[in-house]
Amino acid sequence: MSFPAFQKKQFIILLGGCLTLAPRAAGAIQTHGPPEGLYVHQLGHLCFLTAMVFICLVIWRRGLRRQRGFRYIFRAGILLALWNLLTFWGHWAEERLSPTAVSDQAGYFSRQIQITDLPTLLYYLAKLDHLILVPAMLMFYLGLRAFASEGQFLEDR
Repeated sequence: MSFPAFQKKQFIILLGGCLTLAPRAAGAIQTHGPPEGLYVHQLGHLCFLTAMVFICLVIWRRGLRRQRGFRYIFRAGILLALWNLLTFWGHWAEERLSPTAVSDQAGYFSRQIQITDLPTLLYYLAKLDHLILVPAMLMFYLGLRAFASEGQFLEDR
C-alpha cells in the first residue's frame, strides 16, 4: 500500500510535531559535574577566541578588508572575540557569586540581582551577551551573502 506524496508530507510533519512537542527526556544534554565541565567549557571559549583573533589578523595582514565580504567577516570576528571574552569572564563571575546575589522571588520569568561587588556586576553584564552576539551573527551572514553575490564561492575550472 503506497501513500500519495501529499499524505506522506502531512504524516512526516505530524510525526515531527508530536515528537518535538512531547519529549520524554533530553537525552542529548549531558552535564558534567564541577569543575571539569566548566574547565572544558572555558577552554572552548579560549579556543574560539584564539580562532577569531587569528582570522581577523589574516584578513588584516593580507589586506582583504578592501572586499565587502571580508569587511563583514572581519567585523564578525571582532564581535565574536569580544563575545568570547565577555562570556569567559561571565562564567568566571558566576562561579564567584554569593548565594544571595540572585533571587527568584520576583516570579518564574524574572529574577532580581543585587549588584554589590565586581563578580556580580560582571555576571550581570555577561547576561547581556546577546547585544554582541546578534550583531556578530548578522555581520557573518552579511559577509557570506556578499561572497555569494560576488560569486566568490564558485571555483573557475
